[in-house]
Amino acid sequence: MNELDEVKVGTIGKKVPFTVTEDMPITKAADKMLREKVHSLIVIDQKGKPVGILDSWDIMKVTFMGEGGKDLPVSKVLDKKKFFFVYEEVSLRDALNLMLDKGIRALPILDENDKLIGKISLTDIAIFVREKL
Repeated sequence: MNELDEVKVGTIGKKVPFTVTEDMPITKAADKMLREKVHSLIVIDQKGKPVGILDSWDIMKVTFMGEGGKDLPVSKVLDKKKFFFVYEEVSLRDALNLMLDKGIRALPILDENDKLIGKISLTDIAIFVREKL
């Protein structure tokens, strides 16, 4: 599908990604995921720069830590080695390949000034492909 090479992530990604701060308690982040009906939240530092993605797998890990895990800040749960992002001009194919190669389900989208402007997920790409079939 040639359109995967031509269409850029900035055109179909979510324009207002849901975020949480590094110091937010994990229980509040989980509550936000449930309220917003999303599988992941972009974690930002004090300056608003993305530093990771908290996903439902991270929440599940904390669930098995017992009562002590629920008070942890988001920063203690993040796997920063699995944090990747894309710029808005990256093709859908390249974003999809990155997600599949790294085993991740979503990527923050940054503009040319490294400002967070959106998020693209495997679901977003699947919906795009379905609409083209």
